[in-house]
Amino acid sequence: MLIQFFKNNNPSAFISLSLLALVLWVNGFVLHQNIEAEQQISLFAPFNFHFYPPFVSVLLALLLVLGEAFLLNFLVNKYEILSKPSFLPALLYIILMSMDNSMFTLHAAIVANFLILLIIYVFMESYRKEAAFSNAFDVGALYSIASLFYSPIITLLPVLGIGLFILRPFNWREWIICFIGICIPYLFIIAYYFLNGELNYFFSKPFFYLAPTSLTHYSSSLLTVFSIVFLILLLSLGKVANNIRGGSQKKSKGTLLFIWITLFSLLSLYMVPSLSCNYFSLLIIPVSFFCAEYLSGVRKKWWSEFLFAILFISIIVNLMSVYF
Repeated sequence: MLIQFFKNNNPSAFISLSLLALVLWVNGFVLHQNIEAEQQISLFAPFNFHFYPPFVSVLLALLLVLGEAFLLNFLVNKYEILSKPSFLPALLYIILMSMDNSMFTLHAAIVANFLILLIIYVFMESYRKEAAFSNAFDVGALYSIASLFYSPIITLLPVLGIGLFILRPFNWREWIICFIGICIPYLFIIAYYFLNGELNYFFSKPFFYLAPTSLTHYSSSLLTVFSIVFLILLLSLGKVANNIRGGSQKKSKGTLLFIWITLFSLLSLYMVPSLSCNYFSLLIIPVSFFCAEYLSGVRKKWWSEFLFAILFISIIVNLMSVYF
């Protein structure tokens, strides 16, 4: 019944989703997950979050996840990337960002996700504009700030060029302005480190980890969650292909942008010290969209309800496994 309720685009879903997120994040307030220093991979030291009290960290993370869920939902509905307006993207984003107890804390990837969603918004706003110089600068600056919070996002740099190529007619000035937008935050940060005599911190941070933790280190309950999400993604391929071939230009271009974000987000996993669930957060943005697109278009209602039910139950089991 949850799928049908959130497919109707009912405004009461705002309250329902907020309550659902609060229930899923109870463990965060109870267990007080602490983010380890080695997990902090920000390029700018003040962007690390380990100094926050546990309760504040969890509360801020929860508010960010809720805001990101509603922003993602707004984007795919406003720009008609999703076939039918609904709250399914927000629903899926919330439950996937709550799939494991280790995610219930404020970490750099959550902040990066918010900035990536803003980048998608600016890209879509630039579609069919005669000139989009301010949009190009904003995209570059937002990306640069996101990379300072969460360095693995550097792998998404080609997405900026791909987005300009997909959504805009070629204008060399927009590309130059985008590059300037990328450079300016880094110039300020390098100047900050230089004036404080800490320039070595910026240039000594490792970027690539070629041997991240094996997936076999995950619990069987979490691997079950991954398997179900992967199954829904496989089932969504046909729907995604139809969006590209037979959808409107805006839907086709928006879907392509999400596909490229997925591919380059996968590369970011080679820039993290371990494969903690936190580091999959970048992937959750496009995955939520693809899964929502499939579930909203399933003709047999019982099938979409069944798929969502087993996903939701598997997440609850994984969250509760910490007590057994």
